[in-house]
Amino acid sequence: MKKAKRYLDGFFKFCIPSEKDVLPVALRILIGFVILFTTAMLIECVIFQFNAVVFRRDPITFGGRDHSEVSRYEISYDERELMLSAEESRSIIVERNNQQLIAQYLGKEYEQKQDDTLIEKPDGSFYRKVRVLIFDVSFDSPIYINKLKLYTDAAENGNAGYQAVFYRGDKQRGDAVYTSIEPKIHCGIGVINRKADRLRVEVMTAGQAEPEDMEFTLSNDFRPNILRVLWIFVFLLTGILIAEKAQIMEKKPEWAFAFICFTAGVLIIMGVGTNQISYDEHVHAKAAYKLSFFSQIETTEAAMQMSGNLLPLFNNLDERKLVEEYEQQNHDYSWADIGFQSRFVRSENRVYYPLALGFFLGRILGLSFAHTVALAKLFNLLSYTVICYFAVKKAVRYKELVLMTALLPGSLFLAASISYDMVVNSCLLLSCVLMYNEFLEPETKLEWSNLLVMLLSFVYGCQSKPVYILMACMVLFYGKKKFNNTFQAVVCKLAVLIIAGLMLYNIFRPTPVAGSDYVLVSNISYAGDKRNVGSSVMGQIQYIFSHPFNYTLLLLSSMKDEILDYLVRGKGFFQYGYAGAAPMLTTYVMLAAGIYIAFFGPAQDIERSGEKHLRVRKLSKEIIILTVIMCFGMSAVIWTSMYVSYTQVGADVINGVQGRYFTPLFLPLLLCLLNDKHRGRLKRTGRMRLACALCAYLNLFMIWFLILRAYDR
Repeated sequence: MKKAKRYLDGFFKFCIPSEKDVLPVALRILIGFVILFTTAMLIECVIFQFNAVVFRRDPITFGGRDHSEVSRYEISYDERELMLSAEESRSIIVERNNQQLIAQYLGKEYEQKQDDTLIEKPDGSFYRKVRVLIFDVSFDSPIYINKLKLYTDAAENGNAGYQAVFYRGDKQRGDAVYTSIEPKIHCGIGVINRKADRLRVEVMTAGQAEPEDMEFTLSNDFRPNILRVLWIFVFLLTGILIAEKAQIMEKKPEWAFAFICFTAGVLIIMGVGTNQISYDEHVHAKAAYKLSFFSQIETTEAAMQMSGNLLPLFNNLDERKLVEEYEQQNHDYSWADIGFQSRFVRSENRVYYPLALGFFLGRILGLSFAHTVALAKLFNLLSYTVICYFAVKKAVRYKELVLMTALLPGSLFLAASISYDMVVNSCLLLSCVLMYNEFLEPETKLEWSNLLVMLLSFVYGCQSKPVYILMACMVLFYGKKKFNNTFQAVVCKLAVLIIAGLMLYNIFRPTPVAGSDYVLVSNISYAGDKRNVGSSVMGQIQYIFSHPFNYTLLLLSSMKDEILDYLVRGKGFFQYGYAGAAPMLTTYVMLAAGIYIAFFGPAQDIERSGEKHLRVRKLSKEIIILTVIMCFGMSAVIWTSMYVSYTQVGADVINGVQGRYFTPLFLPLLLCLLNDKHRGRLKRTGRMRLACALCAYLNLFMIWFLILRAYDR
């Protein structure tokens, strides 16, 4: 252990010398980067490509019309009924309901589309008829199979896939591997990674597929995964920066945040590619893509499929290459669909400026479709990093808490996705920092510049979710000592009230500046989220006012159940969209770290600095009580907004509530724990290192297990 520490210290001194000569320092840092990258590449080749090196061989092909490299295989046929998942069944019901509403709205008779392969059982479950081709293949000796590729044109109508079972002798080796066949790329590639001397493949299609229409390839290529190499490089570099002795964690914590946020975000962008695994990403993609044009919109087929959530998905590097080739073939502006829009950008679309800039530059630079989408996400990530950088920088004695809030996995993932939640989380974080700085320094006069930036951040951050503007009402409780005179106090508080009032008013009666469509909001029959049957905005509001007591009980019960889900029942709070969530243990660890850092912070710093005259910053009891009330009230408003817009009228549940909606409330709640009595053992540098290490490695852990292993193997 001592030798490892000595080598690490030597590495620090080599890469970060004390000389002021710029060239040697830059050269040594470059050499250090090369050493780390080489180490990462060696780990990839020795550990992750071991089987490809040891069992290296040429690919084996069988099936098809013209040739086969395997002589011993048999073919048989079967027919089955496969039960659809709950999500697939629900989508069918929702689609039928929406089509009925459209027909009713247009005054037409609804006619249900016929699908001969779809079977609806009396109990409401759905099944689909599939035809099964069974290939039973034997080999002269056991071979190592890394990937099994199936190329076929027989899946044009979708609903196709294959299941592979592997044997050594008469015994099955491991579980069966199921792989879907993407009809748009005519291929399905399964990652196997096992040794076998016999293979049984069951190909399921909804059409009349024949064996000669299918070609299989068994491969074991040596192909280093560059994304995995970069992940290892970032993993090592992050550890070095957290452990190094240049005191960056204390002197420039905002730069430590920027490094962690940007590198982890880039790994997410590179790993996900064009797969849509964020929340309603196709809706945001459509709005941002349109905004990247002026009055004339040129929508290519690839962009149209992205907006409709119809782009083919990939599960590994081989499929990713085929998907991106398909996207590029359909990203031709010479036969794009031409549309028009007003040059006046409506309020609900202004949150997409960073994404739109990425789409615009990608088009101007002639980048491929996949690279253009990545550039749009990169500008989203950059915007989030810059705004939160200033939030960390501006925070007084609670920078660690701001850094942890900004690096929450859900927030970072949304910043690296096509989503407007980046604007909500970053701008509200900066607003809360500026707002609570004033509460922590009650004797300091309020500066107009800070007030202006605070209000602008609130306004921009609440463009897409106006209910959050209620958080700004905490400014109304600034004391008289915060203002230079009565005029400044009146102007400040009046501005907050006007802004909050207008933004809430625009939810139901939008002005031309705000945008939206009041006709749909006010129509009881058609308003509501059409992803759920029976939702109606005005209908739900009328129900709440008709049953206020029942709704209050429902609201409190739903809030209690949601909290218990995250703290007791194993629901993962730290989530990367539909990619999945981290284990429940991470919730406890991060919660404990946040409480510790908040509770044992300021007093420790002042005692060890020897500045006994320096006032410890903490919130007054009155502000703590008001903050708790504000957070509880905001939670109730968020729950109610989901009940009104997303839940069936009169339902005894509240649907659609997600943990990410409460991210803006974390920092105010943690600030309530600041005190001037209790002291911990960690100095400020230690607390910052703890915050950086937990956030960085939690995100790297989730990137590895939820993205690299699932989408880029």
